[in-house]
Amino acid sequence: MSSAAAHRDRANWVWLSLIPLGLGAWAPIYAGVRARRPRWCALGALWCAITLAGWILANAENGKAGPGGLLLIVGWTGAIASSFALRTEYRQVVGSPFEAAVAGAEEHVAERDQARRLAHERPAVAREIGIGRPDLPNAQAAGLVDVNNAPANALESLPGVDDALATRIVEARAETHGFSSLEDMGAALDLDGDLVDDLRDRVVFLPR
Repeated sequence: MSSAAAHRDRANWVWLSLIPLGLGAWAPIYAGVRARRPRWCALGALWCAITLAGWILANAENGKAGPGGLLLIVGWTGAIASSFALRTEYRQVVGSPFEAAVAGAEEHVAERDQARRLAHERPAVAREIGIGRPDLPNAQAAGLVDVNNAPANALESLPGVDDALATRIVEARAETHGFSSLEDMGAALDLDGDLVDDLRDRVVFLPR
């Protein structure tokens, strides 16, 4: 498939909005999820809610003309108009390597934040799914390294941590049965303050 054809395919979802009687009112939600645009998802949810209300009222009206039919038309046409209005921006977002990179980075940062919270609030669960353990197969490391349990080669993936420092960390944690926090490790190893700051978003300290 040519690049031009692939570019066109990126917006084929708009035709879903043309499904009769508002059954495709969810099309903007699809676009919002793909392009990471919550506002588009909310817009699609609005048209779906209006369409659903129309179906419910139309069923209660037993085929008579009334508000139900009007709501169906509003939800259906609204979804169509919104989908085609979003089409150009959707192509730009989905087709832009920069936008894709930004979206990917935002997702990774959010995953790290969630993983750090889980490690703090539910350490047993965090250990079970492999948070901070990029060395384990199928682990959900989330871009973090568990300083108290990860091997030296995983520690070396951290910013500012070379082979010598990784060895010092492994030896020190064995003597202390693990560090309680980044500050604890920094004090125990007399680490530079800038290095500690660089590590803050990349490490967790689960029990040994």
